[in-house]
Amino acid sequence: MDIMGYKNIICPVDGFELGDKALDEAIYLSKISGAKLILLYVSEKAFKAVLISDSKEWDEIREGWLTEGRELLLKQKAKVEAIGVKDVELVIRDGEVSNEIIAEANEKRADLIVMASHRYSPVGKLFHGSIIDRVTKRSPCPVLWVFN
Repeated sequence: MDIMGYKNIICPVDGFELGDKALDEAIYLSKISGAKLILLYVSEKAFKAVLISDSKEWDEIREGWLTEGRELLLKQKAKVEAIGVKDVELVIRDGEVSNEIIAEANEKRADLIVMASHRYSPVGKLFHGSIIDRVTKRSPCPVLWVFN
């Protein structure tokens, strides 16, 4: 019986150092609870692109972005498995990051989302927004904020 009641933990990955700290926390929680760890990469570049076309070149560019995400997920999976987490799922999604994290949490019936948070000032939040704020406000489950 798992001691925390977690069955599915989602950890968005982005390849940055702060994101690695969130992944370390998600690994720890997965190990002690026995929960499946779902590593999620969201490719937002195509979603934010100003010019979109149905050309072969555009498809190649978009596929390159998705390939970057797949490579990052495989690298993070190797790290997770080396530490001893056996139940790992890799997910790649395309779209606005906070919307895709919420969609994945709903689809997988997540018990917890573990995310890194940058410490924006109130003015920084006004101009940049905060993915973790948007996720926390709409999440179907608790969100663990990991700071640097």
